[in-house]
Amino acid sequence: MRKVILFICSVTLCCAACNTQSTENKQTLTDTITSIEFESKAYSFGQVVKGEIVEHSYFFTNTGNIDLIIEEVDPSCGCTTPEWTKEPVKPGEKGKIKVRFDTQHQSLGNKTKQVAVYSNTSPTRNILQFSAQVVAE
Repeated sequence: MRKVILFICSVTLCCAACNTQSTENKQTLTDTITSIEFESKAYSFGQVVKGEIVEHSYFFTNTGNIDLIIEEVDPSCGCTTPEWTKEPVKPGEKGKIKVRFDTQHQSLGNKTKQVAVYSNTSPTRNILQFSAQVVAE
């Protein structure tokens, strides 16, 4: 009988510990997630002469309650070079992601490129997009 009572007490304590840990994990997770709002996620360069390098800046605001950290900015093509705010962006403050598009090795015609932004937001990945019509001189 003692073994049964000891077993029931052990199971009860384990369940209580698991529930406490689960609650702590959820609280820690929400303490590390913020939100981001872009002024615009899409941009058109219009017509661009082949060989030109054009730039555009995407501005964003940290709309959450903790610092926003841009972990990585990943372009879909080697023709695109990103630069971004490296330091944490405080709640309510703004940051930017600048993309440089080199048309040197692009064929003529309409082009659409994407840039994936990874940060401590939900969702963790945001997609920025730009387009251009590459034309001959």
